[in-house]
Amino acid sequence: MTSSVRRLQIERLVAGGDAMARDTDGRVVFVEAALPGETVDVEFTEVKRDFARAQLRSVAVASTQRVTPPCAHVAEGCGGCNWQHLAASAQHDAKVEIVREAFARTGRLPEVRITRGASVGHDALRTTVRMTATPDGRLGFRRAGSHDVVGVEHCLVMHPRLAELVTIVGVRGAGEVTLRCGDVTGERGVWSHDRARLLGLPDDVATGAGAVVHEEVAGVRLRVAMESFFQASRQAAELLVDAVGRASQGLLDGSEGPVVDAYGGIGLFSATLVPHDVQAVVVESSKSACDDAYSNLRGHTADIVQARFEQWVAQPAGLVIADPARSGLGKPGVGVVVETDAPRVVLVSCDAVAAARDARLLVDAGYQLDNIEVLDLFPHTHHVEVVATYNR
Repeated sequence: MTSSVRRLQIERLVAGGDAMARDTDGRVVFVEAALPGETVDVEFTEVKRDFARAQLRSVAVASTQRVTPPCAHVAEGCGGCNWQHLAASAQHDAKVEIVREAFARTGRLPEVRITRGASVGHDALRTTVRMTATPDGRLGFRRAGSHDVVGVEHCLVMHPRLAELVTIVGVRGAGEVTLRCGDVTGERGVWSHDRARLLGLPDDVATGAGAVVHEEVAGVRLRVAMESFFQASRQAAELLVDAVGRASQGLLDGSEGPVVDAYGGIGLFSATLVPHDVQAVVVESSKSACDDAYSNLRGHTADIVQARFEQWVAQPAGLVIADPARSGLGKPGVGVVVETDAPRVVLVSCDAVAAARDARLLVDAGYQLDNIEVLDLFPHTHHVEVVATYNR
């Protein structure tokens, strides 16, 4: 369609972080960087039969929750934090509403109990960041919806130990770079995914996919290789362990059978929550994470199975803790969970819609959804963490 500016009334925020409005013929329009209740002028960038996407051009009537982004790099186009225009005090409640909407619409579970859980602080906490090299050899983040890279001199949410590296490290070549530090230990590591050469690294920084950083969560020292997944910050891991522990209460002692730690990663939940003498089974597809789990669960009664959970041969369990990737369990994963015959499932989801889809599948399989806790572990972004408890 020809380019033109339209005026729209924003209704609400949706999963993915965009705002939603409707044009004059009722078509849903997704608008980046707008807020509920605002009157905005937009330019359509994509039009389909059932929906359209539009870029925000100006705000005619602003929300009382709109703020000037606290990080200067947002104005330069940095796409790392897509909710900096929303007041920090309003972000958690907005995520709760997105989860509520997803469970009502996608999960067809409008009456489910949803509670507002804990949240991390809004500044200088992230201990793992994935960055990209700029053409002039600096580190930066991709522009929203683009492959272009915006170089950064500082980052509002980055741990100071990593922020220091960003100011001194140069890159020769192209590609992505993961930076990680231990909040408690102070250890640092970098991994150049595409073999770009990193210049100016301090002597204390370990390098490569197999480089190891140690962190402490809930009083437990954990080994985390650069190639392994870990939560965005130590505080995020602490809050998530606490929420999963409360949801698992009464079944971590093995009284109903082994604890299955599905998509178990480095063994975070088994190492921090499951007593040493209780049988745990960690199922994880990543070799790097399994190697970490072997180290982190030394002295525990634990089996570590390197396999895709969807292909794992299920065994009876008293509790399943599952923390799948963004796409969720899906039908294959839910099928394996059901085969364990576990009386309780604690499902951790990092996507509201995937959480709602999995909820529908588990409920249809005979589980009762008892509680949903919404955590805010990713400040200034739309990303959400959902801990849901299912019993039967």
